[in-house]
Amino acid sequence: MTRLRTLGAVGLLGMTAAACATAAPPPPPALTYARQDCSATPDLSTAVSLTPDKERAVHLVASPVGPETSCLVRAGVAAPYVLYALPADFGDKTLNVGSTLEHMRIFAPNVEILDGQGNVIRTFERREYFYRGPVYSVQFRPRPGEAYLLVTAAHDLVGQQYDAIQIGVASTVVTTGLYSAVIQTGTEAKQMRTFSYDGTVRVAINDTDTEEKPTT
Repeated sequence: MTRLRTLGAVGLLGMTAAACATAAPPPPPALTYARQDCSATPDLSTAVSLTPDKERAVHLVASPVGPETSCLVRAGVAAPYVLYALPADFGDKTLNVGSTLEHMRIFAPNVEILDGQGNVIRTFERREYFYRGPVYSVQFRPRPGEAYLLVTAAHDLVGQQYDAIQIGVASTVVTTGLYSAVIQTGTEAKQMRTFSYDGTVRVAINDTDTEEKPTT
């Protein structure tokens, strides 16, 4: 019996140590990019489909971007990219495309629309990008003749910083004799993020007509 109790204590200590292990720090922003094997045009065969398996109000697609992602060279500058195939049924859909705000970084997105041959036919000015909740993005509706969505790293944005104030409420229980009270106080915390060559691209497809029948 003594041996069994000892083993149980060792197991408990191991679980406690694992629970107390320090979490990995959040990834820092990548401010340089040095790939030498980038292509001049995106590979259309690698496009990620934005068509859901069934009609739904919101369809989300997230893609990590970093040193291992395919890359392009434009005007002598290399940058990673992600390519998506737009939904064929686009008449009732609105797309929100950009990058997720992470703890220390934001992927610096440059969004472009391509035709079926991979030619750029629509771009967005920087003033069209907004912070929509936890995503820095542009919003648009696809048009006839548009086939692909290309998101590359905007090298002129990398290194710029975005400062935000997080507002919350902290609750404290105060006990006085037989009674206790909950005191709530407002909190503010400043958080700084830096635009980076790596991070996460996020696409949200909003569908206003999920009951439509497929075209035959």
